[in-house]
Amino acid sequence: MGLACYRCGATLASEAAYCHACGAPQVHYSAQPGEEANGTAVAGLRAHLEAAERAGAVHWKLVIRIALLVATLVGALSAFLAAGSVLWVAAGAVIVLGIYRRKRPQALLNPRIGARIGVLVGMIAASVALAGNAVMLLIQRFGLRQGNQIDVQLDTIVRQAAEHATSMDPQAPVASFTSFWLSAEGKSGLILLTMAFLSLLIVLFAIAGGVLGAQIYRIPGEKKANS
Repeated sequence: MGLACYRCGATLASEAAYCHACGAPQVHYSAQPGEEANGTAVAGLRAHLEAAERAGAVHWKLVIRIALLVATLVGALSAFLAAGSVLWVAAGAVIVLGIYRRKRPQALLNPRIGARIGVLVGMIAASVALAGNAVMLLIQRFGLRQGNQIDVQLDTIVRQAAEHATSMDPQAPVASFTSFWLSAEGKSGLILLTMAFLSLLIVLFAIAGGVLGAQIYRIPGEKKANS
């Protein structure tokens, strides 16, 4: 009687070492006489399932190496090319999944694994983008002497926000709000909040890219096994 592949569910020959559909290695266990009586058959079945799970586990050392290379590149692009910055990261997560699939053709991929890899890609890319933006800001303010232009831009943002708040609620304490955010501390906080928001977007888009990449590079038949 044929067996079912633990990964994709395809029907296999009794002694098949690999699945003909997805290529997953198969672990076979045969109970010895008397094992059912002393419970070792249950232990053997558990060992069989654990071995199958290890065969489909994520090879994180390889994923980290790939992610460091790709995420560093897309993080730099996000820092120096503002247009579509978060989309670079989503594409980078898909690329990481594609390279990982090519390196590990039998690796198990599903949306959960893709999301976890996306988090890794997003954190690396966000760190690189944050460092790049900080360096660019320092160069603009102190190297290129564009501090006044940066301050004017920040002042405009604060005043527009104050005008909007006044239009929404004339009784709002706009004066104190404006005076704080126009101070040196407030402008620094505004820059930090902007960078933190950008980092959060990078991580979220990387997760979305990881889930998408897992769907694209999933082996046919894995959906049934992982659902």
